[in-house]
Amino acid sequence: MFTFAIDKERLYRHFQKDPVLFAYHIGDLDDRYFPNCQYASIYGETAQILDCVLIYSGLATPAVLAFGMTGGFRSLLDDVVPVLPLRFHCHYQQAYREQFRQSFKETALGRCLKMKLTSFRPATSTLDTANIVRLDRSHHQQLLTFYRAAYPDGYFDPPMLDTGKYVGYQIHGELMAVAGVHVYSPKYKTAVLGAIATHPEHRGQGISTLLTSTLCREFLDEEMMVSLNVRADNAPAIRSYTSLGFVAAHEYQESLFEIDG
Repeated sequence: MFTFAIDKERLYRHFQKDPVLFAYHIGDLDDRYFPNCQYASIYGETAQILDCVLIYSGLATPAVLAFGMTGGFRSLLDDVVPVLPLRFHCHYQQAYREQFRQSFKETALGRCLKMKLTSFRPATSTLDTANIVRLDRSHHQQLLTFYRAAYPDGYFDPPMLDTGKYVGYQIHGELMAVAGVHVYSPKYKTAVLGAIATHPEHRGQGISTLLTSTLCREFLDEEMMVSLNVRADNAPAIRSYTSLGFVAAHEYQESLFEIDG
């Protein structure tokens, strides 16, 4: 039977077994996110964590991250499924899909990749870097309008603007592209890029690549482990990230699960 682990050091040691697979888990140990986390865990004979399911309640729709490392993960998931929210977004390995489907209706959202920055190659661009602006809470409404046009199915969490790690490319007050973070933890030296998008009228110019490169340089200067998630069928984005030195490290599935009826 699982227990909800609260020992950050023990959790961190487990997640360090694969810092890319568990990048969100590591970042969520930060005090900013930890109160919204439940780490359902099973232990070995020496009290080390063997496997863990993260339930994150800090969003309008909770998130469940289910990545197993041992043969005991299937049993852990069997025990955890009955206590999951009635509706949640889920990142999970394909092998465990049916365990969720037995209890929940699924809306499949696609196959995704986890990519890690391994050998940074800064973007080479003729774009004017003077148009890069740092975004904060004062840009909230402008960003909501931008994402409705550029990335309506994406995920943007306004409180993450407080990290100072959102940048935009702006001309005459118009946002043409934005890059930000889903996870940023200086304490745990982990950054997960996210909310990267270009307005449909300005795509194909390398603007998002330039913004992503700008953040990558900052993270490397801070000695961060840098990763991101991307849809496996998003070829332009994958080409952009590959050009900067990202490599695919893991494949996973994303779905919305909810109680039917």
